[in-house]
Amino acid sequence: MLQYSIADISQITGIKTFTLRAWEKRYGIIAPQRTGTNIRKYGEADLHRLLAVSALVKKGYKISEVCDFSGEQIREKLGTVFATQNTHGKIGQLMKMSQTFDEKNFDKTLKHEIIESGIGSAIQNIIVPFMQEAENQWIADADFLCIKQFAYDLIRRRLIVASDLEEKENAEKILIFSPLKDPGELTLLITDYIIKKCGKSTVYCGENIPVKQVKKAYEVSSCKKIMLIGKLTDSAEDLQKTIENFDKEFPNAQKTVLHKNSEDLTDKFPQIDFVCGVEDLKQYLNEP
Repeated sequence: MLQYSIADISQITGIKTFTLRAWEKRYGIIAPQRTGTNIRKYGEADLHRLLAVSALVKKGYKISEVCDFSGEQIREKLGTVFATQNTHGKIGQLMKMSQTFDEKNFDKTLKHEIIESGIGSAIQNIIVPFMQEAENQWIADADFLCIKQFAYDLIRRRLIVASDLEEKENAEKILIFSPLKDPGELTLLITDYIIKKCGKSTVYCGENIPVKQVKKAYEVSSCKKIMLIGKLTDSAEDLQKTIENFDKEFPNAQKTVLHKNSEDLTDKFPQIDFVCGVEDLKQYLNEP
């Protein structure tokens, strides 16, 4: 089970650390575990409750009210506050479950889809479309950040398990990273899984890593290929600047950029391979 420090919780939920301490002391909103040195440690259930509480407080509810709500009452309130837009089918179900912080049914629905159709199909037909819909509905409203983080965290866990099962020894290594912050790092995890599914292995450097810092990992790992994962919401200008820096720092590497709008840059950077999505990535990895 994952554990979080109070600084982690503050960064994820957007609640200041002094506010978290005040809520704990005055309202008993959460009762984190303590280490032998009296350091607070929060579990996943604590995180998800605080994400839900934060969402209600940002929408005008008083913390003195919310602290007395049961989990079911919180979901009911959130269902009223965050009305799901015109999204139907399984994607719509997941959107609604996210907006009410219904962890049990969200995870159950996702797990069922993976069992029924396989993780590869679930990524293409459920996870990626859900991420795109989440960006469309939530990116413009900061109040939805808590909901997005909640959903991405649940998907993230499933992807990590699936990726670990595909790990192969002595396979060709590809270093993957993202220089920009993308909450939940789902695009990286999806890429990690697909690379391993195609019989290769990864050196996973993670997100929010400057290009210069990746150079050391690239040299030590003896990778021949390096892949930069662009953020879903990168602007065209930011993406181009990032790629220019990427190309400059790795002049002799076999470079790839994965981004939904990468086709627009193929003429500007002929020495880089550009991949637009899941199907393009599979085809690229299977090429001799």
